[in-house]
Amino acid sequence: MRLRAERARLLGYPIHAAYVLEDETAHDIGTVNRLLAQMATPAVANARREAAAMQDLIDAELGNFALEAADWEFYAEKVRKARYDFDEAQLRPYLELDNVLQNGVFFAASRLYGIRFQERHDLPVYHPDVRVFEIFNADGSPLALFLFDCYARGNKRGGAWMNEYVPQSALLGSLPVIGNHQNIPKPPAGEPTLLTFDEVITMFHEFGHALHGMFSQVRYPRFAGTDVPRDFVEFPSQVNEMWADWPEVQANYARHYQTGAPLPQQLPTDVLAFEAQALHEAGSARLARRRMSVPAC
Repeated sequence: MRLRAERARLLGYPIHAAYVLEDETAHDIGTVNRLLAQMATPAVANARREAAAMQDLIDAELGNFALEAADWEFYAEKVRKARYDFDEAQLRPYLELDNVLQNGVFFAASRLYGIRFQERHDLPVYHPDVRVFEIFNADGSPLALFLFDCYARGNKRGGAWMNEYVPQSALLGSLPVIGNHQNIPKPPAGEPTLLTFDEVITMFHEFGHALHGMFSQVRYPRFAGTDVPRDFVEFPSQVNEMWADWPEVQANYARHYQTGAPLPQQLPTDVLAFEAQALHEAGSARLARRRMSVPAC
């Protein structure tokens, strides 16, 4: 901390925060503080509502104690189960991998941006599980190549991330080659890949990073795609997440892998929205862990 403060002073900044923010989207300390101040009131109100629900559960169980910080995660999970408990296995038959990819992720992008996807089987790949799609603009011109590498394997690192194998560059005349990587368990041969809703959200999230790389329009590759300020890089991916439970999109991909039947109305479809909200709330910590090793996670 002392070295950071000394560096900031040597470079003409009052403190380290002013130095690191100059190249970020927020730009200065005042902007960050104003944003935090705007968030504080609703965040505290939400926390108090959650705490009240947990205290009600403690009282109903005759716990005879007041909720403390150390109790929070345990009782938050109990409240979640009490309110939304369901067997997630009921949803998995309606979340088949290729259906989610082509009729969910690609469908949303096509509707939004007019782009078209064509799978390529003639291009070399580094592993047999990797699929390649050529992506075209609405006018038919080529936009990018997209590599989809979704299955876990022994020599693959954990987590999920986007890779920019070839950055877009007007200087070099290069179109982007983008990869999305996950660690979904591969089923036995002949069986479908049925996803959790967490994995569906992750597919939409990572494809938001992919779109960021595909739609890049810069001269120098140094500034292509996700090479942007750290306080902006997650914006396109988090926006793309919201299409996962958008009714029109969800209705297009959430279909039974055997019959094609849509998700039945009697299933708790509102749980999908709840799970998405929970993932968003947990996202900051998860993203912080991923950012330790990946520029665009």
